[in-house]
Order: sequence, then C-alpha cells, then structure tokens
Amino acid sequence: IGEAYTGAQGAATGIIGMLDVIKSDFERTIKETQKEESEAEKEHLEFTTKTGVSLAEKEMAQKQKKKYKDDAEEQLEDASESLNDHTEILSKSIAELLDLKPVCVDTGMSYKERVARRQDEIDALNKALCILKAYAEYGPDGVAQAC
Repeated sequence: IGEAYTGAQGAATGIIGMLDVIKSDFERTIKETQKEESEAEKEHLEFTTKTGVSLAEKEMAQKQKKKYKDDAEEQLEDASESLNDHTEILSKSIAELLDLKPVCVDTGMSYKERVARRQDEIDALNKALCILKAYAEYGPDGVAQAC
C-alpha cells in the first residue's frame, strides 16, 4: 500500500461541477432579476409620470369646471333675482290694471249710449270752435249771431 490516498476524484469533479452549475444559475438569476428590476423601475417611472400628468390635467379640468359652475350659479342667482323683481312688477301692474278696468271699460252704458254721448261731445266742440272763429272774425258782439 504505498500510495497516498487522494480520495474519490471522480466524485469530486461531480460536486465541483454541481457547485459551478449552481453558481452559474445564481449569477444568471441575479442578472435576470437586476434586468427585470431595472425594467420594472423604468415602467414604474413611466407610470408615475403618466399618472402625474393625468392628475395634473384632471385637476386643471376640475378647476375650470368649478369656475364655470360658480359663474353659472352666479348668473342663475342674478337671473333669479331679476325674475323675482320682474314678477313683483308684473303682479303690481296686473293689480293696477284690474283696479282700472272697471273705470275704463265698464262704464255702465250700452254701445248706443256711448255713441250718442260721443256725438253730443263732438257737436259741443264744433259749436265752441264756431264761437271762437266768430269771435276772431267779428269781435265780442258778433259771437251770438254766428252760431
């Protein structure tokens, strides 16, 4: 027996080979993980940017819509006040019209009576005109005989 024992060399290369395979698997996994993390970070940054832009646009749109809404509400309030004022004026006008209607329309006379009265008034005005013309032409003495 004079040789030194060197162990099971075939088995050693098998274990070292397995460890090399495990090492290369870990290295590959680390590279893939780093690559995926880098891509995920890039995607996250893009998503955050897009989300930020979208939020800013929506906030701006919300502010504009709120301004339009506030303006519309103010105009509505002004219009309502104006409507109330005009409604009050209309109500007073209708009440006044109803108060005046009996005086103007319902005189208590028939149509024939109104026509006759109007004709009497026209005749009286014509006589007054005749008197004034006679006075202008003949003086105070000629007024009585002219008309």
